[in-house]
Amino acid sequence: MMRSLTSAVLAILIGSNVCAQPLAETIDKTTQFLLKDWLTDPEFKDFRPPQVITINATAKVYGGCGEFIQGDEVGGSAYCPPTHTIFLVPEQLEVFQEAFGPSSVAYVVAHEFSHAIQNRYGSLKGGAEVELQADCIAGVLIDMGSQELNITRQGAIQMAQAAYNIGDPTHGTGAQRAYALLSGMGVADAGCSKKEMLALLKDEVNDPAYKDLLVTRSGTGSIDLKATPYPKPLGSVVKGIR
Repeated sequence: MMRSLTSAVLAILIGSNVCAQPLAETIDKTTQFLLKDWLTDPEFKDFRPPQVITINATAKVYGGCGEFIQGDEVGGSAYCPPTHTIFLVPEQLEVFQEAFGPSSVAYVVAHEFSHAIQNRYGSLKGGAEVELQADCIAGVLIDMGSQELNITRQGAIQMAQAAYNIGDPTHGTGAQRAYALLSGMGVADAGCSKKEMLALLKDEVNDPAYKDLLVTRSGTGSIDLKATPYPKPLGSVVKGIR
């Protein structure tokens, strides 16, 4: 039932299917890239990367985060702070991959890696601003691996908008999630600080790019996704979330 409902919503949102490489391959490539980058980035010296586990949607996790996964969800996936573990749910990720290709999986995995970064350098306390900040950091991580992972900004942005429509609205609206991602990617003129994410939640952002997202039902309107006028090195982002 969950799969059929999600598929129906995605079909309405994008109107077509863009089948990509096998899901297991996408998860492997994305996770391996992020782990490799984590291990070689001086910002994360002496900070071990999270472990990543694929898990069935009906499985139970005992200890750590409780009987059930009680982390921050994106498409059913979650980050568990006590055990520094990311859980990925293939049954739900497969629906996203079929709709958006590898960009969607990269978005989910990068979002959960971002929660691990927040847990170490910032804070997981708060409301939707925490999720938007994770989207912003994910934008930085996604852009770093866009060529190697064959992911597109358009696919990631569409996924962020869809995540709101089929998920928990406490993560921010579709336009807010898309703008947070664009900020991390360096397309929008904004940072990833909690203060900026709170302003975004209150719709106190005057950037024309955000206004464009508010009136565009799907996609990104007239925003030039190829441009990166505001690049954000990961080091500066990490320092800004403290």
